[in-house]
Amino acid sequence: MRLTSLTALGFRNLTPEPVFFGAGTTLIAGENAQGKTNLIEAIALACGQRSFRRARLCEMAADGNRFRVEAVFGSEDGGRVERLSVAWSAAEGRSFSRGGKTISFREASAAAPAVFFAPEHRELLVGSPALRRRFLDRLALAARPVSGQDLVRFERALSERNALLTRCRGSEPAAGELEAWTDELISAGGAVRRHRLLALQEWREVFARLAADSGPEYADIRVDYVAREESEEDLRSALERLARVERRRGHTLAGPHRDDLAWSRGGRSLSSQASAGEIHRTTALVKLAEWATVAQATGARPLFAIDEFDAGLAAGWIEALFVLLPDAETVLLTTASEPARYARRVDHILEIRGGRAFTRPHAVNA
Repeated sequence: MRLTSLTALGFRNLTPEPVFFGAGTTLIAGENAQGKTNLIEAIALACGQRSFRRARLCEMAADGNRFRVEAVFGSEDGGRVERLSVAWSAAEGRSFSRGGKTISFREASAAAPAVFFAPEHRELLVGSPALRRRFLDRLALAARPVSGQDLVRFERALSERNALLTRCRGSEPAAGELEAWTDELISAGGAVRRHRLLALQEWREVFARLAADSGPEYADIRVDYVAREESEEDLRSALERLARVERRRGHTLAGPHRDDLAWSRGGRSLSSQASAGEIHRTTALVKLAEWATVAQATGARPLFAIDEFDAGLAAGWIEALFVLLPDAETVLLTTASEPARYARRVDHILEIRGGRAFTRPHAVNA
């Protein structure tokens, strides 16, 4: 499935006219603050993903009250059309639909698999562990759809257990209630970790190949899953040991919601030794490996988009990135550079001015 059009109503500065996309690679060019990133962000939301800017939904609504985005996908033979939409309002919250029928965000992401790479994704290597856990869960959902059920179970158990700890802060909870949610947390948490580790192993095999081909400074990068508890028995023991502290603080202090990924090179933390350029390039390899992992798991060719794809990169690495671009039905690249610079490397050019997209004719591979 490839993206054929996107219509955004009330979304940031984007105008309501449909934006049409051709097959292959599309360059989205424009000055800063014209709407390039907004367009990519709107596509991400329609594909059942969160804002890569970590923006709140109300911040994406032009009036702060509501927005609606519809993406249309078509098959290569033109015989199948998929309409996915996401809507949000201050009164009703967020909802997704597929062909007019309400679906969950997980169903939306399964219907339109997509991988996005933005400057914010460098935080996967140097930022909060929460971002890396989100990356792992998204990878597991794509590679192992059944993981969604276990993730929902775990999130509910964690939420209920935390609520109970908060209500009973400093006192004993009702007999059996805390134990029941603890058992569910341990069971679902063990399943979530297994899904994450299996998906990570599939991803790691692809990443290792890409890194080895990118030079010795990348070939030596190691990615490890870090969990304080290695088994469900270890988690139960940790929760028993932390019980008194948890009741005082009012939240759960052990489990998959505290796991992380550790990036290293030569036995040292990657963030402590890598340059800004190396961090950026490694993140690109991370996202390219994610695309390949999702493609292998789903049998599809997910949409692939890079925001500010050439920002701060040397000409040699930009050329290498073009070579590494996946064989996706839709590839989107945004840039603030003069689009003629890349005309021979892309199939289509869109220019964004004031939130409106204009098709720019050019000779492909000229």
